[in-house]
Amino acid sequence: MDRHTSMIGTALAIAMALPQAVLAQDLPNPFKSALIDSLVYGVYCAEGPIELQEAPDTAAGVVNIVPGLPEMRAVTTLVPAQIGIGFGILIEAREGLILDPATVTITHPPYPDTGIEVERWVTSIDGDGPGLIGFSFEVESELVTGRWTFEAEHQGDLLFRIDFEVVPPALLPDLAQGCSGAILS
Repeated sequence: MDRHTSMIGTALAIAMALPQAVLAQDLPNPFKSALIDSLVYGVYCAEGPIELQEAPDTAAGVVNIVPGLPEMRAVTTLVPAQIGIGFGILIEAREGLILDPATVTITHPPYPDTGIEVERWVTSIDGDGPGLIGFSFEVESELVTGRWTFEAEHQGDLLFRIDFEVVPPALLPDLAQGCSGAILS
């Protein structure tokens, strides 16, 4: 094989790999599919759970079921890395739709104690009212700064994707304060 043929083969391999990577980068932030009626995102004060749902593909092994929907303190994708802070989305499918199962994936910088970067669980998203898909900072090892991506898929279709940027609390003092008493299990 000559150098020219090798370069063409390499270029084709790169071109074939690009569409998925480019697709993810070309999505608006946040992205919601036509199956989703509403998506409200932001930062809220975390609440203690009323129930724990088994989620073996998460660092904690469970996801918290909270008593109600939180009130967003700010509609923003900037999140202070502070115990007691929650962030995520309130989401509702189009009327009459039940997207079950929906696989939620959160990707974040590695936790210092475990190296975990991806957490995943299964839920349902329906059109009967909004539901919460979020994350609450409960322990120090979760306070990793950088990009956190939340997304969900149903039967191979991307339902939503949103990137949050978790930053040191000193950069968002108004959001970092006032949630420390709202915690947790």
